[in-house]
Amino acid sequence: MALLHRRSTSKRASQKMRENNAVMPDDTSANDNVSSARPEPTAFVPTPFDEVIDISDLVAERRRLQRNLWAMRIITIVLLIAAIAVACFPLALQFESDRNLAATTATTAKEVAGWPYPQAEDKLTAARAYNKKLAESGQPILGEAVDPFAAAQGGSQASGEDSASKKDKEYQSLLNTGNGVMGTIKVPKQSINLPFYHGTSEEALASGAGHLYGTSLPVGGKSTHSVITGHRGLVEALMFTRLDEVKEGDFFYIEVMGETLGYKVDRISVILPDDTSKLKIVPGEDRVTLMTCTPYGVNTHRLLISGHRVAIPMPAPEPNDVLDARNIALGVGLGILAAGLFIIWLARRHKAARIIRHGAFWPWMRRKGESANDTLA
Repeated sequence: MALLHRRSTSKRASQKMRENNAVMPDDTSANDNVSSARPEPTAFVPTPFDEVIDISDLVAERRRLQRNLWAMRIITIVLLIAAIAVACFPLALQFESDRNLAATTATTAKEVAGWPYPQAEDKLTAARAYNKKLAESGQPILGEAVDPFAAAQGGSQASGEDSASKKDKEYQSLLNTGNGVMGTIKVPKQSINLPFYHGTSEEALASGAGHLYGTSLPVGGKSTHSVITGHRGLVEALMFTRLDEVKEGDFFYIEVMGETLGYKVDRISVILPDDTSKLKIVPGEDRVTLMTCTPYGVNTHRLLISGHRVAIPMPAPEPNDVLDARNIALGVGLGILAAGLFIIWLARRHKAARIIRHGAFWPWMRRKGESANDTLA
């Protein structure tokens, strides 16, 4: 019995092993499939050291960025220079115009000073006689037939040949210095220094200021009223542009035939172009009025700066003693700007280079009373 039991047990064990062996091939194929799905390990290939330390691509990118930066800087500088040039171009024209006009007045004064005695005095005497006759006549003609400022408004203008002043030979012969200049009008506080000519034709006003025909010649004396006109707002020249800055109590001057006449502003008014009531002679007065167009750029009215004769040097100071406050402020501003730029340049030039170093080297890291050599030791 025991033998039969062992045989049956052995038979069952053999059968179970056969069943297990029958399942094993399937498991093996599954494992093979899993193994085939896994990536095969690649062999380690060391990167050459030259490639590791190669930064040529970074250098190329840096150079490209630097080129772009320089291109942007150049474009910015060019645009900035162009903007400054456009802004400064009218200023340059005005500066050159002022210089030429001042040279004209200086040349005229020098020429008159070189005349033999009594040539200048004779011309002054003739001008005063003309003024006396004009005051007695009641000024039947006052100004040109065409508004001297009409050209600035796009209207017609009086030429030198067809103007009323040009046709009056007696008028043209008076205060004639030989180059067409009658004298000089100066408003030192506004840096106005212009020669003035006979009449108010466009040619005269383009060369400086003009004497309004029909008003007294600017030689002073009782019962005289001279009117000097000038353009305002021209791109190429200042002329009377700053005349609106004049205040009551300011002074202006007329230089004619070697004499300097001072006037104190006592009346500022705005009139219509056809209003001549404030341009007439007032008996007993010695007056000069400066006239220009207003408002600025519109030119629909006329600005009158009028003053009465005063003595020099009291109360009117010498013309060279009156300073232009705007020029002083401009000079001070430019000086401060130049000083600031110089300080910035000096600070950058002497600025210590920032380098990486041990904290013990920094002055604030040392103990009190300890020097740099003690720290290193």
